[in-house]
Formats: sequence, structure tokens, C-alpha cells
Amino acid sequence: MYSTLQRLNHFGSISTTFIVVLLSLISLASFLTQPVPEVGKIAVSDLIVQRGRLNRWAAREEDIASLRFSVKTDLTPLLTSYNTKQLYLYLTAAYVDHAGAAHEAVLWDRIITRADSTDFRAVGKGNTKPRVMRNPRLNVPESRSHYHWRNPSGSFRTVDNANITLHYSLMPYVGILTSGIAAEAQGSVDITYKKR
Repeated sequence: MYSTLQRLNHFGSISTTFIVVLLSLISLASFLTQPVPEVGKIAVSDLIVQRGRLNRWAAREEDIASLRFSVKTDLTPLLTSYNTKQLYLYLTAAYVDHAGAAHEAVLWDRIITRADSTDFRAVGKGNTKPRVMRNPRLNVPESRSHYHWRNPSGSFRTVDNANITLHYSLMPYVGILTSGIAAEAQGSVDITYKKR
């Protein structure tokens, strides 16, 4: 009745339909049972604004802020989930200037894959030696901001304080990208000037 090619085509279409239905159910189940970690703490030890130039051609002199911080948070529910592929963490500073304009700058970021989750203490230190997984907690002691923090006006004199927050974006194997807050600083951080 049917040729071999028609039977293979029919088998392929049925298999594809089953796989798509299965992946849709996994995506829906993981979205409905999405784990939410407890919000951890960020300790900002130093936030200094200096006048200077970036190392590029024709850079104007402007205020450049640097941040020194420590993070302690528990990401166990996110990284032990069956549908977690990787986790993108990024530290932001949100502030409002005197003109009422709201700004948000990314100061630090890190990608943690599920294979790298054996040692969270190595995050930010470049340690490639794997350790036995104990308690998967993110502990970043005394780290510095990776990116230059600049105000669009060129000066931080119109900014009094900033809110420092560690966000996460969870990339699953199957499903949609979800995000949330992993840690926050206790209250806003004052911005101080330091002469070079």
C-alpha cells in the first residue's frame, strides 16, 4: 500500500509531534514550578567617584565611579532544578538625578553554568579547580565592579545615592527565560567624591 518513503515520512511526523508536545509540557511544568530563591545581602565596602578619562581616543574628562562589594546569597533552588541550563547574574546600580531622570547601570556580571555549579566560591576569582559540591551558595568576597560606571551628564554631582541590586536571569533547557532578584544592598548607598 504505502512505500517505504511514505512510511518513514509518517513516522517522522508522528515523532516530531510527540516531541513538540513533550517539550511543551516540560516548559509549562517548569514555568509553573519555577523556584524562587531568598533575597541575599550585598555589602558595599567602598563607592568612590573620581575625575578621569577612559583609555580611548578623544575621551573627555568625566566622573568615573568604582564599587567594591561582597555578595552572599543562596542559589540552590535555581541551580538544582532539572530544567536549568545556566544562570546569568548581573549587579546594577539604580539612581535618580536631581532632574528626575532614572538611570540604571550594570557594574558586574557572571555566567554560571550547571557544570560550573560545583564551586560557587570560585565565582569571580577565575579558579578552575573543581571542588566537591557542599552548599551551593554564591559568595563573592571583596570584588570590584568590572565595568566603568559613568553618568550621562559626565558628573555625579547631581546624584546623591544609588540602590545596588544583584539580578538573575535563568536560562532553561526548554522554556522561556525568567528573571528575578538574587540579592540587595541594605538601603541606598551614598556616593562620595575622592580626589585623585
